[in-house]
Amino acid sequence: MTALSDDTAPTRIPGPAVARLALYLHVLRSYNQRGIAVTSSQQLSTAAGVNPAILRKDLSYVGANGVRGVGYDVSKLIARVAMALHTDDTHNVALAGASRLGQALLAHTGIGRGFTVTALFDDDPALIGTSLVEDGPVIAPLHAITAAGGWDIGVIATADDRAQEACDAFIAAGVRQILNVTATTLAIQDDTPGVAVRQVDLALELQVLSFQAKHAAGAAGEPVASTPAEYRETMTS
Repeated sequence: MTALSDDTAPTRIPGPAVARLALYLHVLRSYNQRGIAVTSSQQLSTAAGVNPAILRKDLSYVGANGVRGVGYDVSKLIARVAMALHTDDTHNVALAGASRLGQALLAHTGIGRGFTVTALFDDDPALIGTSLVEDGPVIAPLHAITAAGGWDIGVIATADDRAQEACDAFIAAGVRQILNVTATTLAIQDDTPGVAVRQVDLALELQVLSFQAKHAAGAAGEPVASTPAEYRETMTS
């Protein structure tokens, strides 16, 4: 068996590739739990819902290559992707919005994912002062965000009309990485450089899936966007 080259990964990975690498890591970890030791690019790309060529390009960013005729060692690939995404580091996360959506997000945090929710904020008097999980952070009012700080990432899962307030509070607290899962488009002032906002619009994701379902067959030889990021790129190019 001839192994493909295993060069050092470039330090700069495009944003859409980062999102897909996180998806590959999720799939690979599920393989590992099921005792699957080797996977092919075709198997992995099918499970992730991407084109095999795109998958191979993404994996090249982390210097991961398989063995011709065999595929990828699952454990080694997990280690490479996890290292590239810095999941071995633990990032502190503050969550604004502790109602149903926030609780769902909190439930998806876990060991090995690279982040820990260390602060919760909400404007519901019934939630303030309580804790959602045993030994977890006590929910504080939204206005307390600016008085705290020290988080790597701020997640906004508030009601839409409170999202901008939460965003401004996070920025004032020194947070520069923000995940917004509300339908509100956040405004960032020009005098606050270095702030990165990632918007996750669930309605848009459903529209993307609807688009893909309608055009799944496609015209002969016409490529169909295989991820939401690629679809959005085709719509803005």
